[in-house]
Amino acid sequence: MFPAVPRGKTGERRPVKIVIAGPPKAGNVWLKCLLSNAYELRPLGPKLTPDRPLLADFIDWVERGGFKDGTIFHQHYDYSAELCERMAAAGAKIVTIIRDPYDMFVSTYYTLQNYQDSDLRRGRPSDIIIGKPLDHPDVMAYLREQGFRRNIWIAKEWVESGRTAVVRYEDLHRAPIATLERLAAALGPVSQGKLTEAVETCSAENMRKQPGERAKHVRTATIGDSKKRLNDEHLAIIRECYGDLIRSLDYDVRESVATAGVDSPPVDDPSAR
Repeated sequence: MFPAVPRGKTGERRPVKIVIAGPPKAGNVWLKCLLSNAYELRPLGPKLTPDRPLLADFIDWVERGGFKDGTIFHQHYDYSAELCERMAAAGAKIVTIIRDPYDMFVSTYYTLQNYQDSDLRRGRPSDIIIGKPLDHPDVMAYLREQGFRRNIWIAKEWVESGRTAVVRYEDLHRAPIATLERLAAALGPVSQGKLTEAVETCSAENMRKQPGERAKHVRTATIGDSKKRLNDEHLAIIRECYGDLIRSLDYDVRESVATAGVDSPPVDDPSAR
């Protein structure tokens, strides 16, 4: 049960706090927009949340009064039972959004291209793929050397934990209202009118108009973009190095570009970045 909470402007009961915990480039920013609007929560940005996705930082932030009622934030936490217990003690509900790992990788690749001139990325393993075409040998080496494994592992650990409400990006894209209604069974009741309003407010077009860094998180906002961009070499490496994790999330492991439904070779289109 939820602890006693104030009612929103519409008089509906809403959760005190929500944490979106899971892998990057899975639709976290979109889900935060949807839930903050549906439940009338204040979305917290990087300057108001823990500096790093670490248990110790979360504990310190909560103890300093950073996690206020009526707020929502997302962070790419590794799963741990203690973290879940700390979140529950803080009065928070946990949500995890997962996405087809192929699309997640392509989205990650193009997002990283935004940091070519940034000092923020220096020293990270994924730096090697910045400024390189998607079919560059360095990108292939990054995949072959398990560079993307942790991202998928985070999703697997949260899904298997049983401690979070899980939503698939694909379901949210195809049937947003129905998917949010199912999510509300774990988070608390909300009217269909509020959900409809949230979906309209958080459309890809509207989110691209947001100021600052937030617009960079919205690229194609589609399903299956990776089928247009990954070639057979990508698929062979991913199948060998990540196939077990992909299957554990109940996504298909692709055999070839042809069977993935792509009619033409992928193109490294700069306009898609």
